[in-house]
Amino acid sequence: MREKKNPFEIFGLSPQIVKELDEEILFKLIKAIYKIFQFTYHPDRGGDSKKALEINLAFEKINLEKNPESFRSYRNKYIKRLSRRTLRTELEELRVQNRKLSFYNELLKEKLWQYLENGFVYLNNSFERHKGLKLRLFDMVTYMNFSGLRNAKKQMFFKDLIITKKYVLKRTGYEKYYRKFLNYKYIGCIKREYLEPWFLLERESKEENQKFKNFISKEVFIKECLIYLEPEIKINSYVFFYSPENFQKIILEGVVIECKEIGEDEVLNIFKNKVINFEEKARKLKSLGGGIVEF
Repeated sequence: MREKKNPFEIFGLSPQIVKELDEEILFKLIKAIYKIFQFTYHPDRGGDSKKALEINLAFEKINLEKNPESFRSYRNKYIKRLSRRTLRTELEELRVQNRKLSFYNELLKEKLWQYLENGFVYLNNSFERHKGLKLRLFDMVTYMNFSGLRNAKKQMFFKDLIITKKYVLKRTGYEKYYRKFLNYKYIGCIKREYLEPWFLLERESKEENQKFKNFISKEVFIKECLIYLEPEIKINSYVFFYSPENFQKIILEGVVIECKEIGEDEVLNIFKNKVINFEEKARKLKSLGGGIVEF
């Protein structure tokens, strides 16, 4: 059973301060804290009556003016907490707690990733209400890589995505037609204020001026990003995708600047008139071992 709190501990004083201060100075500090506690916790002021009683009892035990022997006894007991043996015990307890928390954290990440790999249900549920989502994205990776070029045009930094239950269509700002992505899955969004992806993205090499790639490795994503992941697509959030055929790369498509629901008729019209039919080419590439098919 845990030992009852030392009165000095109730007043929020550390063993080190209790040891270093002179008795009279220490008691003046206690009286000042006591007045503040009374003002905060007194029942007549709407405070906590149990806390007020605890503070009053603690003050009686370390009232240097009325009970100096009790004051010195509790002070000596509290100072003994600074002994190496006590500190080693407390440190080992903290280490054990830290190991448990680390284990639970890793287990939580593993279970969540298994959930993602086995099928993310958010979009499946959302399609009960509509047939697709149309996103306008700012492609920050392309912007970081090419914004310094003289011939860089504004539209190259934007892209449109249409997400349906069966496929994803993608079109960059300077393209007329959408490209169909086979077996391409939405993972989730992360608010921009939660993440700085530039330190996490893969690069062509470790040299400082090398271009960013548009993906984060699975291990890094699990460690640094998974805790912030949200299922709902929100404005001003990073949006992530992956291919079940290659779980080692988590694709950062960009930042969502527009998002709207579109009906079945609009989805079919876009697919019929604005998607290049590369199905035959896709089958050939896939037979050669290709994963995500882009054109």
